[in-house]
Amino acid sequence: MPKQMIAALATIALLSVSALPSQAAMMRPSNRMMKTHMYFMRHSLGFATIFFRYHPGPHWDLMHATALHLTAAQIRKEKRLTVGMMRDTQRGIVSLKAAYQRYRQDAMQADPAIGRLIHDVKAVGRAQAYLGYEMIPYHLKGYAILSPSQKIRYRKLARINWMHMMRMMHNMGMH
Repeated sequence: MPKQMIAALATIALLSVSALPSQAAMMRPSNRMMKTHMYFMRHSLGFATIFFRYHPGPHWDLMHATALHLTAAQIRKEKRLTVGMMRDTQRGIVSLKAAYQRYRQDAMQADPAIGRLIHDVKAVGRAQAYLGYEMIPYHLKGYAILSPSQKIRYRKLARINWMHMMRMMHNMGMH
C-alpha cells in the first residue's frame, strides 16, 4: 500500500482519538484496538477515503458523544457496536494473516501448484473483502441510532473531520 495511504489512515486514527480531548480521555482505545486499526490501514479497499469519509462509525460517534448530544442509551448502543466491530475485525485480520501466510508458504515452493496458488490468492481476496464489508453494517447501524437532528450534526462534524484531515495531509506533503 502506498505510504501516502498509510499516512492518511494513520491521520484518521489519530483524529478519531484526538478530535475532542475530553472525550478521548474517557474513550481512549485499547492497545488491541489500535493494533487492529493499524493493521486494517493496510487494506486495499480504500475504506478510509471512500467510506469512512461519510460514515466514520460507532467509535467516532462515541468520540463525539458530547457534540452529538448522545443519550446514555445511545452511548450504550454505540459501545456495543464498537466492541462487535472490533471483534469481527480482529477475526478478519486473523483470517487475512493466515491467508497471506499460506500464500507465502505455497509461493516459496520450488515447483508450486498453479491451482493451489490461485486458491491462496482467492482466499486472500475473500479475507480482504470480509474486512471491507464487515464494518459497513456497524457504521450504518451507529448512524441509524441517531435522531434526525443528531444526523444533521453528524454530517457536519464528519465533513469538518474530513477537511481537517485533508489539511493535515496537505501540510505533511501527502496531497
